[in-house]
Amino acid sequence: MKPLLLAWALITPLTSWADTPAWRIHTENYARPPYSGAVYYFYHAGPKIVCTKLSVCNKYDQCEVEYRQGEYREDGDDEPASRTDAVPIPPAKLKAHKCLVKFGLVK
Repeated sequence: MKPLLLAWALITPLTSWADTPAWRIHTENYARPPYSGAVYYFYHAGPKIVCTKLSVCNKYDQCEVEYRQGEYREDGDDEPASRTDAVPIPPAKLKAHKCLVKFGLVK
């Protein structure tokens, strides 16, 4: 009886963890002539990109921001000037990411 209880205790936390997406984010930067740039923020739930935040700023650091469900890139943004690796988003910080909140991906 004890081995069964021990197995259940070990499997239960793993199962509930597996049901929760591992939220991660990576960025891609694109130059926009003559003096502006675009930054894409890609939000991952497991292996899938579920939300994209696009911030386009001019040379005066005035920015326009838009949010799209899924993966999104504007025409002409083919090769990024730089890209960051996807990093985990701590659960306590999820509500600070408007892209996830806007589309009801986190509560």
